Order: sequence, then structure tokens, then C-alpha cells
Amino acid sequence: MTANEGRQEATSSVRGRIKEQKTALIQEEILIAAARLIAARGFRAVTVDDISAEMGFTKSIVYYYMKNKNEILWRIYEKIDETYASGLDEAFQSGGSPVEKLSAVMQRHCMNVLSHLDWSTIYNRDLNELSEDQRARVEEHRRQYNRRVQSLYEEGVRTGHFRPAPPVIAVSCLIGACNWPYTWFNPGGKFSAEDIARGYADQLIHGVLEERAHGGQNPPGADDQITMTSLPT
Repeated sequence: MTANEGRQEATSSVRGRIKEQKTALIQEEILIAAARLIAARGFRAVTVDDISAEMGFTKSIVYYYMKNKNEILWRIYEKIDETYASGLDEAFQSGGSPVEKLSAVMQRHCMNVLSHLDWSTIYNRDLNELSEDQRARVEEHRRQYNRRVQSLYEEGVRTGHFRPAPPVIAVSCLIGACNWPYTWFNPGGKFSAEDIARGYADQLIHGVLEERAHGGQNPPGADDQITMTSLPT
């Protein structure tokens, strides 16, 4: 390869990366605008014209980066699942006892719910707008997520930290509770997302802690393994 050929290849590589970055940026902007509109109006009430107008683009630009409105909705669901899975990985990698890990799971889950209110509305409301295959994939992602948390709960039962309830019931209760603050959370209100996430984790974890057979006390060290954060009055 000559020096000139090397420079041309390097230039082509740089241009390729720039194009990829531009595509990713515009697609991200499309998803943000679409999520905002869909959460507010409902999927069927929003058109590609609405999305392009929200962004100040022409409709042709939206269609250049997304095939249709269904792809936009599906990309939103994919992004949600990826974000939640990443948060779960971080919680598991944080280390500590089953109590500490489950507390981290609850806080990260709740923060994802409250930090992306548009996503939360769409995820809990618009599943039926996806194709049958897409719905099946979303449901499988949910099952995988829940199974990982159930395994953590089972570990806590074995170590004597958690009450011996069926993991599927315990975890459904925990995650279900964290899924719904988006319906009443006010970002400009009295409690921040962080306050609510910590408060939910505190209340929920203490609801599943095992008590000693005598004295009604928690397992050794359990109280030290949770960051007790009272909500501001």
C-alpha cells in the first residue's frame, strides 16, 4: 500500500465513523421526540408528520433514518430494555450481601422509571401496538430480568436474609411497586427521583427481610447493609 493509498483509507475510515455518529445522533433525537409525543398522546394519535414537526425536520428525513412508525416504537422498547438490563448488571456488580444487591437493584430500577417518564408511560401502556413477534421478545426480556432478580432473592433466602416466600411472588411485588411511581411523580415537586428511589428501596427491602425466630430481629448485619435514607419532610 502506497502512502497516498494509506491516507485515502484513513480518510474513508474517518468519514465512515462520522457518518455513523451522525446517524446515531439523529436516530436518538427521533426517539426522544417520538417518545415525548407518544407518551402524551398515545401511539395511534401520533404521526410521522408530528414527529418531524417536533424536531423541526421534514418527514423525508425521519423516513430516511426509520422505516416507519412501528420501527420507531420498537426502537424505543429496545432502548428501554437495554437500559434496564444495564442497570441490573451494575447492581449485581456492585457486590455486597444479597440485601445490598437487592437494594441496589430496587434503587436503579426505580431511578430508571423516574428518569425516563415518557419511556415508563409507553412501556406500561403501548405493548399491544407492537407486532406479535416484537411483543414476544419484550416479554422474554422481562422474564429474563425477573429471573435474575428471583435468583438473587433465592440466594438471600438461603443465607437467611430474606423471608422464604416464593421468589416469583416476592420479586413481582418488589418490581411491580417500583414500576408505578411514574404515574404520580412530579420532577419539580417536593421529592427528587433519588429521594423516591432510596425511600422505595428502604421500604421494600425491609418488607422481605427475614426476622429471627426469637426477638423479631433482622439477621446479623442486615440493618447495616441498607443505607437508611428518610424522605425529607
